[in-house]
Amino acid sequence: MSVNLLSDNQRRRLGTHLGLLVSDLERLAESPELARDGAACVGVRDAIAAARRAADQMRAALSLPTDRAPGLRRRVAAVAEVWAARIEDLRARRLSGYGAVHPDLAGRLDPRVEEVRARLEALAAAAARLPEGDA
Repeated sequence: MSVNLLSDNQRRRLGTHLGLLVSDLERLAESPELARDGAACVGVRDAIAAARRAADQMRAALSLPTDRAPGLRRRVAAVAEVWAARIEDLRARRLSGYGAVHPDLAGRLDPRVEEVRARLEALAAAAARLPEGDA
């Protein structure tokens, strides 16, 4: 007996994000610079292919649709949401892993990080007002 582990909204979210990931991986794989010979390029091509297979396996394991082209509404919202989460890593307190952080950096950097994050959240909200489907 098959058990549905995901709600419709969860299925759409996972499917959209995996579709965007696969699309990004495909664009990387098509980079002319990676067509060169050499162990480093071969390693990157292999890693891209492995990440693509893992995403496809996740999609199959969860019986997600194979639609690789979500509508504009979902694409914009997904990109905005992913970057809104990732931008938090650019706050001054999180940069110490890359070297000493100037004591005045947080005052200059963090408000700008917050502004970008807020704008990305506004973008996601604006995308939610787009019609579903091709728009």
